Amino acid sequence: MPLNPADYQVLAKFVNETSGKMRVYLECLGDELVLSPGHEVELLARPSNGLLPLTINYVEGGVQIYAERDIDPDWHIKFRGKLYSAGRPSETRLAELE
Repeated sequence: MPLNPADYQVLAKFVNETSGKMRVYLECLGDELVLSPGHEVELLARPSNGLLPLTINYVEGGVQIYAERDIDPDWHIKFRGKLYSAGRPSETRLAELE
């Protein structure tokens, strides 16, 4: 069954305005997004208890995202109008989705 974007809420929008790659680390589970220069992506998740508020830590080369209490949120991204599961199995390189 195709993913329905209406089932997910937009939590953040990331734009890589640098000349290098930017990484968005999802939790501590090794899931990450890799944005090339100029890429723009929305981070979504299926609503759940313990998802919000998010904690965003700035780290070298990107940001790290933590849900409030949800151990493994159903992370997804919207890139160029399409919805994708994020970071599975370990990283999602947006350049490969173009």
